[in-house]
Amino acid sequence: MVIARFLGCALAAATLASCSGPDPILEYRYGAYEGDAYPNRRPEIVIPDGGMGVVTDSLSDTISLIALETGERFGVRPVGRDPVTIDGPHRVAVDAAGGALYIALSYPDVAGASGPHAVHGGSVMAGYVQKLALDDLRILGQVRVEANPGDVVISEDGGRVVVSHFDLKRSLDNPGDLEAARSSLAVLEPDAVSPHGSAAPTLIPVCRAANGIALSRPDGARAYVACYGDDALAIVDLTDPDAEVKLVPVGPDLSSDAHASSYGPYAVMMSPDQKTIAVSNTDSREVRFFDVASGTFDESRTIFTIGAPYFGAWTADGSVLYVPTQVPDTIVRIGVTPDAGAPVSRNIRDECLRPHLAELDEEHGLFIVCEGDQTVTPGKVLRLDPETLETRSEAEVGLFPDAFARVAAGAR
Repeated sequence: MVIARFLGCALAAATLASCSGPDPILEYRYGAYEGDAYPNRRPEIVIPDGGMGVVTDSLSDTISLIALETGERFGVRPVGRDPVTIDGPHRVAVDAAGGALYIALSYPDVAGASGPHAVHGGSVMAGYVQKLALDDLRILGQVRVEANPGDVVISEDGGRVVVSHFDLKRSLDNPGDLEAARSSLAVLEPDAVSPHGSAAPTLIPVCRAANGIALSRPDGARAYVACYGDDALAIVDLTDPDAEVKLVPVGPDLSSDAHASSYGPYAVMMSPDQKTIAVSNTDSREVRFFDVASGTFDESRTIFTIGAPYFGAWTADGSVLYVPTQVPDTIVRIGVTPDAGAPVSRNIRDECLRPHLAELDEEHGLFIVCEGDQTVTPGKVLRLDPETLETRSEAEVGLFPDAFARVAAGAR
C-alpha cells in the first residue's frame, strides 16, 4: 500500500527532466497485503536441473530466466516498484543460502543525456535495492539508496550487500569540489532488509562515478571498486566506514584535463585465488591487472583490446579471463598464465549487439549478455563454447539487458 508520495514538480515524466527539487519518493508498506485476504498468486519458479541464469532487463522492468543447460529462456517475471514508470532493474546479486536475490533499481535519465554511459549515470532520482524471494520473486523488502546505483554484490558468506553509485551527474555538477563529486558505497545488512521497514544503509564516500565492485572472500571485509571518474581502483575497508579510502591510479596520468578520464575503469573481476584483480578500462580500451599483495598494477600484463572492455569472467583455475568488448563487438579470451596461450578474439556483431557481460558456467558454457540497441530491439543472451568461442545457442530477452547471475539447481 502506498502510504506517502511526494511530487516536487509535475506528474509527467517529461516534466521531471526540468525539475531541480527532490526526486519523487514512493514508500510501500508490504505488511498491509499479508494474510488470507491477499493471497500470493505468483507462480513458483522451478529451477531446471542444470541451474538457471537471472538476467535483468532494465528497460522492460523484467527479469528473464535462462536454463543454463540449454541456454533457453524459460520464464520472464515483472519486477520493480511502480507498474507505470520504468524502474530500471540494473544489476543483480544472488544469495542462494538465504533464498533471495537483490536487484538494484537505477532509474533512467529522462533528460536525454548523450554519451556512451548516458542511460546510466545521469538520473536525479534516488535508486533502490529490492530483496526478492528466490522461489517466486515476491518482494521481501527494499532499501532506498542514492541516485544511479551501479553494481550490487553480496559477500560469499552472505553477510554484506554492497552497492556502488555510478553517479556521473554528481561528478559533472561538482567539477571543483572533490568531496561533493564523490559517490558512495551503500553497505546493507541482508537481515535488516525486511517487509516491515528496512534499516538505512551505511554510506561510505569513495570516488567519482564508482561502478564495478569485487569483494574479498569470504566475508567481504574489503571492497575493490572501479572509479571511472578518478581513473583509479578504490580499496575500501568495509569493517570501518571512517577508514581512509585508498585510490590507486590504474596507470600514468595521460590527461591535461583534471576532470577528464584517460582510462575509464568500469568493471573489476577478482581472480579465484584473490591474488589478482582485472580492471576493464572502457576509454583506453585495455584490461589492466592489479596485484593484491603489492597493491600495485602490473604494467607488463596490460592487455589492449580493439573494443571497449566490460564485465568479464575468470575460469575456475584462474588461467583464462573472458572479456566482452563493444565497438567492435567481440568476445576476447585472455590467457593469464604462461601456458594458457595468447589472447584470442571473435567478432560476434552479427549475433550480439553491444556485449556487456560474460558469465562462465564451467559445465554448460560461456554466457554473454547482449544489450541490443538499448531502445526498441530486445537484447540477447548467447551461450558460447569456452574453448572455441563458437555459439551453442541464443535466447532473446527484454530491452537493454544488463546483468547475469547464476542460481544452482535446488537453491531456495
